[in-house]
Amino acid sequence: MSCESPAIAFDASVVRPPLTGVQNAVREQVAALLALWRPGEAAVITSDDCLARLAAERQAPVFACPPPRAGAAVRVAWQQLCLPRLLRQRRISVLHAGAYTAPWRCPAPYLLNVHDVIAIDHPRLCSWRNAAHMRLLLPHSIENAAVNLVSTRHAADRLQARWGIPSARIVVAPLGVDRERFSAPCPWPACLPFPEGEPYWLFVGNLEPKKGIDILLDAFARQPGMPAARLVIAGRAAWKCGAVVDRIRSWAPPARVVWLGPVAAAVLPALYQHAVAFVFPSLCEGFGLPVLEAMAAGTAVIHSDHPAVAEAAGGAGVSAPAGDAEALAAAMRLVMASPACREELRGRGQTHVRQHSWRRWAETVLPLLRQMAVRGG
Repeated sequence: MSCESPAIAFDASVVRPPLTGVQNAVREQVAALLALWRPGEAAVITSDDCLARLAAERQAPVFACPPPRAGAAVRVAWQQLCLPRLLRQRRISVLHAGAYTAPWRCPAPYLLNVHDVIAIDHPRLCSWRNAAHMRLLLPHSIENAAVNLVSTRHAADRLQARWGIPSARIVVAPLGVDRERFSAPCPWPACLPFPEGEPYWLFVGNLEPKKGIDILLDAFARQPGMPAARLVIAGRAAWKCGAVVDRIRSWAPPARVVWLGPVAAAVLPALYQHAVAFVFPSLCEGFGLPVLEAMAAGTAVIHSDHPAVAEAAGGAGVSAPAGDAEALAAAMRLVMASPACREELRGRGQTHVRQHSWRRWAETVLPLLRQMAVRGG
């Protein structure tokens, strides 16, 4: 295969700032595939400088897509109108659609990353733009994909139940985590506005309805008898979060709940490592990548019992029913009161994440793409 005519194209146009969980996952997926692709075997469709550099190192062509500042309507129009023309001009045999949707009339067979179907199942938890976009394109993309790639058995079950997708067209490939990055010992995070060594609970993620941050705040408020610990929230204000933001900002005493806003990726390992525990009370998820990050950092994890999150945690955390603040508070009290429990959770978590690497994900996916390229070429 020559660099001028790659067989496979990975549409990573979704990767743009500010990076969310899905965008981070897609960036890691492309990087893992690039490490295994033969030179000239595949191209990357991206405007992300990091991916462009990696592609250049691996002699993989980079195809242009709308710049990061482009609006949602421009990106959708590009995917539906320009991407098919690009695939035909470049004679691409297989498209790997990185995030939820593919061209309505795609000229090549495609493997579709279905990160979740929350916008279809629970549109109230999403922004109206995202819900409308997914209602328009996600079902058609799923129904016409040669392969639907999901990260949990729960997601596979939803595709079968909702759209009747046969199991032969669904592949479960759990997401990975960079254990080396998150486990390397880090000093106390300089971004924390309180003295080194003070205990804190940690939440990492967008401020949005599905994350259950209101439940976390309720649970945190129910622990007056516990040793003083702060609640640190790291993540950007996303959609439908006005009430939660107001509640955080008006918390009394104000220093007990610390909202850092979005934090740099380089800061995350330290935030995880020095927390009493990572608390992930999500009402709904496609996977729950921060659970793996916290476990890789050697941090105890408390999480909701949503099926996808429970799958990601693999029995290595403490589970509480989704939406139940009292149960979540009880789990937090248990973990705070017992150093032995925290140590056991750390050990279980680190054992669990050894099964989750991005290379392992890529080793599952690359043979699928190559098989599709042979059939479609």
